[in-house]
Amino acid sequence: MAEDGQKQAVKSSCTERGEKDPLLPSHATSATHNTMSWEWTTSNNNLPPIRPAPVRFREGSSKRLCCLVLTAVGLLLVAVVGVTLGVSLWIRSSTATESLPQAIKIGNLMEHLKELQAIALLHNNSRSVEKGYNASAEMVMTKLANAGYNVTTQPFSVFVYEDLAPNNAIFYASLASVNFQWKFLQGSEYAVLRYSGSTPGGQVINATLQPVSGGCSMDDFSGFLNGSVALLDYDEVFVNCSLFDMASNAKAANASAVVWGRGPSQAGIVPPTSRVYRITANSMYTVDIPMLGTTYEVRTTLLSLWKIATDKNVTLDVQLKTYTSVTSVYTYNVLATTNSGNDNAMIVVGSHLDSVSAGPGINDNGSGVSANLEMALQVATRTVRNKVRFAFWSAEELGLLGSYHYVMNLTPEEKNNTALNLNYDMMASPNFVRGVYNGSGAPDAISTQSRNIQSLFEKNFRDNKLQYEIWPFNGRSDYGSFILPDINIPAGSIATGADPVKTIDERTNFGGFANTIFDPCYHTVCDTIENINQAVFIEMATAAAYVLEQLMMKEDLAGFLMSS
Repeated sequence: MAEDGQKQAVKSSCTERGEKDPLLPSHATSATHNTMSWEWTTSNNNLPPIRPAPVRFREGSSKRLCCLVLTAVGLLLVAVVGVTLGVSLWIRSSTATESLPQAIKIGNLMEHLKELQAIALLHNNSRSVEKGYNASAEMVMTKLANAGYNVTTQPFSVFVYEDLAPNNAIFYASLASVNFQWKFLQGSEYAVLRYSGSTPGGQVINATLQPVSGGCSMDDFSGFLNGSVALLDYDEVFVNCSLFDMASNAKAANASAVVWGRGPSQAGIVPPTSRVYRITANSMYTVDIPMLGTTYEVRTTLLSLWKIATDKNVTLDVQLKTYTSVTSVYTYNVLATTNSGNDNAMIVVGSHLDSVSAGPGINDNGSGVSANLEMALQVATRTVRNKVRFAFWSAEELGLLGSYHYVMNLTPEEKNNTALNLNYDMMASPNFVRGVYNGSGAPDAISTQSRNIQSLFEKNFRDNKLQYEIWPFNGRSDYGSFILPDINIPAGSIATGADPVKTIDERTNFGGFANTIFDPCYHTVCDTIENINQAVFIEMATAAAYVLEQLMMKEDLAGFLMSS
């Protein structure tokens, strides 16, 4: 799941992730899907009932021996039944009468996760686009091809940002007439914005700080002193333009760096770490200039110092250092589509396949990938009424870039024929809640359809007597690309939570620990298979399977989506 604030990269209507050449195997267009079936027969109605002869016991050892024998036989029968049922719950089944939710087994889900973790260990403990993503995609493509899918890829290029000296940036301020220096603390008072450029050679620059009113127009930089550091209002980005626009204007005005300070409405909030880039259907753009974000309190201090400097006719000088890199990486989405089904009612089931660079991403988002992949393997042998496309997105952790590339490259006909998107991201958080995304948060044009998708998730949880809560669409995962106002494809999603803190009420409803985030290993090295809550994982995966089965078998999918 993308971090909060990343929706700037893909602007939704709602309020507030290499190798240069991927491995693209030439898979066979068809393959045999080997499955195993387990069946336990408890009776045979064609046989006459067995009437055992009466047994007479004598007092003493014979009676005890017979009781022991009967007890042993009973225990053996229980053991056989238990083992058989246990195996059927663990191993993939090919029983034709099994519903899709029944076909989802926790053992198969965990096997996919074990493979993803093994891949991460071979790639510096990460499956990010510049590390283990290609191997992860190869694994998924191989399984899909072996199940009989014609697997395709959708290549594109992205920029990958890296802070080459984490927590070693510098940001100081001083008045020319005062022998005192204000040293601001990285992390709590300021942060280097992602996709920031480096100061020359990664060394300290000394420059005059100059506040700029606005920043969305070049006219705002009229009178700006060449080589100064521009101090801008971070709130402006939520009103008139993007950070990219403001940074581009500052660079064109020959600013040596840009500092954004939060506005009054964001007092007490940590400094922003937003991404500063622009994406189009097939391109990505960055601004090569050092960029920092500060708290409202630091911005207020800087403005007060600037006023003092102006009154005394001296300059407010800053010392600033960043050391970063931005490199281009070639990556791709993985797509597999059912042969059967209505072409005019495509269901896109998506999960992002990449992790952050800092960890293996087994919950985020190996769990969503595993559920999506297992559904695809089970659907492969079924005939569906509405076509299903299983999508495994790249570069979600860089700002939903894979799904954005997909929707922006749909033809008008393809977009019209896409009935909906189902998105699965973080399905097994250890300190979980069961969250269902609120379709009412989608744009008006697709709100009714999204609410009807939501209702299916809710019905599944109610039928299984499982607690859930409604979450707002917040743009933090790939459904955000589909519900963009100029895309308008209905969407639905469930998740178990990332970095919000669990409340006392949520602890009462779901257990776990209050005042602790849903996934304490979110975006860190400990997001391994040990981080997976298997109990909630199978609940969420079967909920996903239930909703997919309902939708892919609807005779009138459009009618259902538009029903009130």
